[in-house]
Amino acid sequence: MKPINSASKFANLAFVSKKNCIHFSLGLSLLSLTACGGSSSSGPEIESSDLIGDPVALTLTINLKPEAQTTDRHALFEFVSDNASGFECSVNSAAYASCDSRYFITGLNIGNQNLSVRPIDGAGNTGDSQSVDWSIIDLFADDNPDLVVTNVSPSAVEEAGWRGIFRINCDFAHAAYNDPIVFPGQENAAHLHRFYGHNQADQNLTVETINTTGESTCQGNHLNLTSYWIPALLAPTFDSETNEIVRDGEGEIVWQYVPAVVGNDEEAHELFYYSAGIDDLSAIQPLPPGLKMIAGDMHTLPGETQSTSVVRWHCQSWESNDSTNPMFSATIPECVAPDRLRMDIFFPSCWNGVDLDSDDHKSHMAYPVNDGGPDGTRCPDSHPVPVVRASYHYAFGVKPEVYDPNTLSSKGWRLASDMYEVTEENPGGLSLHGDWFNGWHPSVMESILQNCIQQELDCHDGNLANGFRLSGTQEGTQEEAEIVNGGLGE
Repeated sequence: MKPINSASKFANLAFVSKKNCIHFSLGLSLLSLTACGGSSSSGPEIESSDLIGDPVALTLTINLKPEAQTTDRHALFEFVSDNASGFECSVNSAAYASCDSRYFITGLNIGNQNLSVRPIDGAGNTGDSQSVDWSIIDLFADDNPDLVVTNVSPSAVEEAGWRGIFRINCDFAHAAYNDPIVFPGQENAAHLHRFYGHNQADQNLTVETINTTGESTCQGNHLNLTSYWIPALLAPTFDSETNEIVRDGEGEIVWQYVPAVVGNDEEAHELFYYSAGIDDLSAIQPLPPGLKMIAGDMHTLPGETQSTSVVRWHCQSWESNDSTNPMFSATIPECVAPDRLRMDIFFPSCWNGVDLDSDDHKSHMAYPVNDGGPDGTRCPDSHPVPVVRASYHYAFGVKPEVYDPNTLSSKGWRLASDMYEVTEENPGGLSLHGDWFNGWHPSVMESILQNCIQQELDCHDGNLANGFRLSGTQEGTQEEAEIVNGGLGE
């Protein structure tokens, strides 16, 4: 997705509202202004002989503008005109550029803001510009319900461990056959996903709606409207008397969901981590608003494997870690009750600095490299902008409701995206991948980077290391979609 607004690299959409209505009547040679409920005034009378050619009658209505003072780092506008063929906008004195009548700006900095807009007729003539001024104030200087005061200070990261890390917990939101990155606007076009975070995420989720609609099941609520989704993890259903796999009328296995351990703020099992992917912490930048990315490959089949530095499985009892015990599997291992199956997904953390998405949803991002040079682990020249690294870390309980009663294990489990028959020779889980769509408040993302990652702290429970932590999780709708065709859908 290429930047549309020359003053901002991030998206160009908008939102419809009927408050703060301002009506402008614009022509090449005269202007009248009417505020809703107020009076109107007009410019000096001009003789028709003073006009060159026919006057262009352009009328413009701005249906939405920000409050005069806000903590939002985005702004929503709507322009309506019966006569104009288009609009041009300038944000904070940047050059005018074409803009849609539905106009959304994000990635704005704290301070005074200005939008100037002018209508254009079919011949390319422009009417007089009109301006909207507002101010963005510091989020942490405001009384925000999604920030909780805390006197808990995060500890330093362990030696030979993460360079710096921030952890949050989320509740399960809902399951659906949608994917707003791969199949935008197409309902039920994907395999079965389980969504976390933005509670209204569906096939129509956009940069605008992720910032302006819904709530979050994650810590931070409106400050963390990011959407996270993964393919559903499934287990065969067993007959409680015979311990045989239950099959439907067509002889196909009847599958059931394996739920992740989520949503309990009192239990330490944070799902989503933000950390450093390169050695030079000072070079890392915040994840840009509206960024979309995918980690892992859903098309992986038996005979192929994915790198365990990107996606991997392990039993919790293995006590696996990257520094001293890198014991990981490309497929789902047989973890025996009361163990937990663990899953890790690491997203790329090097950005090309331009695109918020790409045709394959991967090319705009890259993983760090280490060629043995003096810079250590760094971003490749093709993707020179290091950003905060996102990663998923799930735990799935090996419990009687979902385990194989003959082995008391996770034997036979598969992902909804596994496009092959799961057998003892070909365990499930090869297609492990995850999707991420940025809906963080930029001030919070900046704090995560500056206070936790760059200070080499281990920030648990949404602690921002600045005297605040994010509010607790909220329950999702918990709506489960029917498991069709082993989760692959129709």
